[in-house]
Amino acid sequence: MFKQTTRIVFPVLLLTALLFAMHLALPPLGGAQAGRIAFLPFKANAPQDMSYLTSGIRDMLASRLASEIGLTVIDKATVDKALASAGTPAQTEGFIKLGKTLQADYLVTGSLTAMGSGLSLDAKFFDVAKGTPQSFYATAKNENEIIQSIDSMAWDMCEKIFARKRPATALAQPQAAGQSADQPQYATVHPDRAFANRTGMAGGSPFIYPKGITSEFQKTQNMKLSLQYMEMADLDGDGQPEVIFADRDSIQIFKLENNKLRKVGQISGKAGYRIHAITVADLNKTGKPAIYVSAADSRGPNSFAFEWLGADKAKYLFQDAKWYIRAMPIPGEGMVLAGQRSGVGTPVAPGIFHLDLVNGGLKAGSAIDVPDSVNLFDFTIADLENDGSKEIVAIDQYDHLRVMRASGAVLWKSDDYYGGTTRYIGGTDNFGTARETDQDSHKRIYIPSRIIAYDVNGDGKQDIIINKNLSSSSRLFENMKSYPAGEIHALTWNGLGLTEMWRTKKIDGYIVDYLLRPNADKKGAELMVGIILDSSPLDLFSEQTSTMLIYQLDFSKKQEQ
Repeated sequence: MFKQTTRIVFPVLLLTALLFAMHLALPPLGGAQAGRIAFLPFKANAPQDMSYLTSGIRDMLASRLASEIGLTVIDKATVDKALASAGTPAQTEGFIKLGKTLQADYLVTGSLTAMGSGLSLDAKFFDVAKGTPQSFYATAKNENEIIQSIDSMAWDMCEKIFARKRPATALAQPQAAGQSADQPQYATVHPDRAFANRTGMAGGSPFIYPKGITSEFQKTQNMKLSLQYMEMADLDGDGQPEVIFADRDSIQIFKLENNKLRKVGQISGKAGYRIHAITVADLNKTGKPAIYVSAADSRGPNSFAFEWLGADKAKYLFQDAKWYIRAMPIPGEGMVLAGQRSGVGTPVAPGIFHLDLVNGGLKAGSAIDVPDSVNLFDFTIADLENDGSKEIVAIDQYDHLRVMRASGAVLWKSDDYYGGTTRYIGGTDNFGTARETDQDSHKRIYIPSRIIAYDVNGDGKQDIIINKNLSSSSRLFENMKSYPAGEIHALTWNGLGLTEMWRTKKIDGYIVDYLLRPNADKKGAELMVGIILDSSPLDLFSEQTSTMLIYQLDFSKKQEQ
């Protein structure tokens, strides 16, 4: 994977020596009155050794917060010893407990990830007394820009946590003559320069950049629409696909013209049933795709399908179907209509089946070979190793990705959270009040966005595209979901697990759904991302503002060696 081993070994050895010298040169910490802070080791998500970078990140963040805020930074050896005893926490409660063990007022943890054209830096800042973390995020186009990214993140922390205004320049300035001798002794005059010297950044890149995504995007206008799901298909046969948005109670159809959506039709759903998913397919082989709408109230599904005839007219294939429905591809079969029933006292019953249209209704056929643990909208079937096998890539109700065999055997489970959604079935009725018979039996089952399987990096193996909505609180509270921002990630199977190839920059807004439209030459694609702006849990009963972003993917970009 690396062709220039010496380029990496030298900066690592240099960093080790300089960190040891720094440790000897620094006197004991003391004198700061603003509190104590502990920095945990930053995790590296990359196919190569990045310890020389992660250690430098830890030092530079500490230097900035010590010098600007006056925090006492707890010695790394003390922190590492506590970690060795307790183990690295996985949940908020564990980080808070570790912070109390260290007698810290604040605790910071994070990770550095090699992504499409550079690096991504993620951190969580815990106020030990308050118990709730705040998330911080920064990116760098390459390792030469990581210093500015770290410094920017440090200033974000200073501003957001301590209300310390950022100066005109993002980087630290030389210490002025006559500066107070009480300045915390952990700080360096130029932590950025010290970091650059330690990491050996003057040389060439030690990273191999994957094929990637542009950082630019186009945007449609904002619309008053509570987006639930989206699709694209040529519904009227004019050679140009329509954009199809599902609102809570209707299907709205648009023409995309110069990044503006022009509404050309609307089909209403049945009153009292909330739409949670739509899919499009020409299952009857008529040359005209149909829209399959999965809808439900708190007691069960009531779904329908139609062909759009223009304006507000529809030809219904079936209505009032007591199935959750989804048109989906299955390797070796092509597009099929799949369905799942509700159960007695539960929103969903085990078993996902092929569905056939018979006399204007749906009839169950053979079972689809997937584990009982997954629901209809939780998974995709992919060949991740290009060996003819079928892997089930699914996301669970706790927002962890799993790769499984059809038998249910788990090949891999993610540590990170993915997905994140406000759509659900079951729960209370449409007015937010549960019937007495529903109180104990109708748990909410959340409906994730799609999981896309597509060969993104051109190696003949299917990769995975999935969203990652960002919110700590929404994963702590079962029925309070709100996502102020998110990202789209591309993941590839390395034989042991799914690893990141690239991600979009942080998108301000709740990512509802997304589509991939490959170009005719297969050398690129458009990534269409539907988002809701300024989403909150209280928006369930109010009209929201939605828009669509359009990214250009380049699959032909050569890797840099």
